[in-house]
Amino acid sequence: MATASTKTAAKRSVKTAAKKTESAANGAVQASQDAFKTAEDFTAAAREQFESAMNQFTGASEEWREQAEDVTAELRERFEKNQQLASEMSTEIAEAAREEMSGAVQFANELGQAKTFADVLEIQRDYLTNLFEARMERTQALTGKSVEAAKEAFSPMTTDFGAFFDTNAFQKMFRFPTKA
Repeated sequence: MATASTKTAAKRSVKTAAKKTESAANGAVQASQDAFKTAEDFTAAAREQFESAMNQFTGASEEWREQAEDVTAELRERFEKNQQLASEMSTEIAEAAREEMSGAVQFANELGQAKTFADVLEIQRDYLTNLFEARMERTQALTGKSVEAAKEAFSPMTTDFGAFFDTNAFQKMFRFPTKA
């Protein structure tokens, strides 16, 4: 009889062990399902945060691109105006050099035709007076153009740089936890 109760106890212990193993397996399956659910939630949250950050970045980068284009257009305008002023000044300088050379040739011809020393002095005085007056006029004109070019080059930018340095846009894009 002792063998019958030992067999029954052995069957019970096998069934109990099977139930425990099955219960442990079910627990492991449930734990792995919970872990995958948690990983799916984490992945979804990470994807949502990434998409939100990308949307914020795309919007901000579009604003930055527009402002960069505005700045570039304004700088291009300034450079073109300065280039035009420099071209005008170069033309005036070349014209002045041509006129002075022509005047020097005419002065040399008149000196060659002078009959007296008084004529030489008068021709020389007229030439130097005309040369001095012409150079003063040219200097004033070139100074005016130089001042205009300098004002244009160093005038303040009218384009707003606010979005380039907007820290709120940065904080919207990268949401960091705040201290309570």
